[in-house]
Amino acid sequence: MTMPLQPALTFSQAQEVLNKLQSAAPPATAEKLAQVLSLMQSLSEENAYLNTLILEQIPGEDSPPPTPASQPPVPEYSAEFPPGESEITDNDAPAGFLSGVTDALRPPLIAIRGRAELVQDGLLGQITPEQDQWLQAIRENTNRAFAMLDAIEELIALQAGQVRLDWVSFISTDLLKEAWERVRDMAREHHHDIIIQAPDVVPLAHGDFYQSLLVLTDLLDNAIRYTPDGGQIRLSVDSLGTHVLFSVADNGIGLTLEDLKHVSEPFWRGDHHRMVRQHTGTGLRLYLAKQILALQSGELIFSGEPDLGSTFSFTLCTPE
Repeated sequence: MTMPLQPALTFSQAQEVLNKLQSAAPPATAEKLAQVLSLMQSLSEENAYLNTLILEQIPGEDSPPPTPASQPPVPEYSAEFPPGESEITDNDAPAGFLSGVTDALRPPLIAIRGRAELVQDGLLGQITPEQDQWLQAIRENTNRAFAMLDAIEELIALQAGQVRLDWVSFISTDLLKEAWERVRDMAREHHHDIIIQAPDVVPLAHGDFYQSLLVLTDLLDNAIRYTPDGGQIRLSVDSLGTHVLFSVADNGIGLTLEDLKHVSEPFWRGDHHRMVRQHTGTGLRLYLAKQILALQSGELIFSGEPDLGSTFSFTLCTPE
């Protein structure tokens, strides 16, 4: 039986449940929970400051996209500096600071998640179903924090021009099959029917196979999450001549006209949809996908209608 995911906790809700646990715990355990509360308060303050810094660093709509690099072999993208200039500039300070913050936040987050797991496993005695539900929410929110830190590190790498691309020519259906393998269990859990379609003459694509796989897997993951159980998802590839089109189409919650204005913006999530609120997320995956595709001279494309479904696609070049 699949347990429904709990909605994300606010900081005040997390404080409330920990206060309840603290008041009912033995003195030694209550002291440890007090330390966790203090740590969470500190993390909350650091997170507010961190979000401010990130939003200041993310390019706006008027900023130029990452420079495409279509000519292999170019293994790594890095800035070139005039003779006599140091690679360390004032612009590197925010990225360096954010990198330090992500490293500093991981250990306490591991501790918070670990303590929640220990309490759930009965270290402090039997817990009530309600306490188990709240502790599970704490674990899910720490996992969300880890996902945010991972996304921040990828943002830093993109801004610093340190994303390595391994250029290869590959059979496009290989990408479909590998992405399907990664989400197969999740799709079966939700009783989705996933159909894979390809033309008789399968086109070759040129780009970074692994980075493209991450993008396609994220699109499939979103389709699975935001389609009611028993839905239909079509995974396909088509030839556009000079480009190859990879697509994920579903009959899920779809996209409103307002959604279409904001999809792929950093930190945006369609929280007005109930199914979106049921799943934690960073609001960065599509934004990062768009940047990674731009480095491969590719493009992220999307369309949809409310309650009818949506289609997310991206292009890659064909070999010259």
